[in-house]
Amino acid sequence: MLVRGRTRALMAVVVGLLLSVGVALPASAASASLGPESPGPTFLGPLSAGLRNLLPLRGVMAVLDSRSGRVPNSVTGWYIDPASGSVVVSATDDAAARAFTAGQDKVRIEHVNARPVLMSGLRGGDTITTSSGGRCSIGFNVISGPTRYILTAGHCTKMGGTWSGPDGKTIGTVAGYSFPGHDFGLIEVTSPSWEQTHDITTDGGSLPVTGDAPVPVGDRVCLSGSTSGYHCGVVEAINETVNYGDGNVVHGLTKTTVCAEAGDSGGPFMSGTQAEGTLSGGSGGCLLGGQSYFQPIQPVLYAYRLALVTGQDPRDER
Repeated sequence: MLVRGRTRALMAVVVGLLLSVGVALPASAASASLGPESPGPTFLGPLSAGLRNLLPLRGVMAVLDSRSGRVPNSVTGWYIDPASGSVVVSATDDAAARAFTAGQDKVRIEHVNARPVLMSGLRGGDTITTSSGGRCSIGFNVISGPTRYILTAGHCTKMGGTWSGPDGKTIGTVAGYSFPGHDFGLIEVTSPSWEQTHDITTDGGSLPVTGDAPVPVGDRVCLSGSTSGYHCGVVEAINETVNYGDGNVVHGLTKTTVCAEAGDSGGPFMSGTQAEGTLSGGSGGCLLGGQSYFQPIQPVLYAYRLALVTGQDPRDER
């Protein structure tokens, strides 16, 4: 997200985040210990038919996730599709996908023509830039007690350095990140000249962030990217494992029909005025009407006890 002027079903995702994230943060943000998995919910009755049907698929997902370290670059992602009762595995090479999923039932291979790529652009421009040469997009303003942060993509903050805003003024340095595994990062706002707002930029205006309620498959979401601007699409899948290649496998992403371009990474996904997450990567580009993936925001806020900077939608004022 470019800050203007400077600018619950969730438990499985949260538990996955708590298990795999390992980053160094200042004490103010690290108060949520990312240790071993806490005990899960206790089921007081028999599982519903729907849950029973999903258990084998979750087992397949767990097996495929355990193979992340040796997944070929041509296998681009996998997720549970309850409608078809299968785990969908997308790939540019179907034979490689069959080899990767060997021994697993209930797998459906989906051929795709392009691999997703990370959307950070190593070029000068607006939005946020780092002294190490990268350019990305601000996602959301968040706080932990008195400490202020910008939430963006982890593959951006992994570059390190000192980050600056669109006006070239220093924002601060990286407080922590998770990538690969997940894809989020925090930049601490240390400059007093940087004012945190609850807005994201849209075409010719701004939109307030009023909450973080998640959306289901099929709902409309919009991205604000520093390269591609503000545009919308729909959610195609949730909790997808995405392989960006070269060992960069990210779990728990949401797949959308929104296109994205280099430099959009970290930009905010919104559903109305609700914060949904930050752009991780995508494929196809906007000229080809590509797809994109975002890191859901709720597990990050929960794990680090962060508060989203929000405001009121002027349309709700009386």
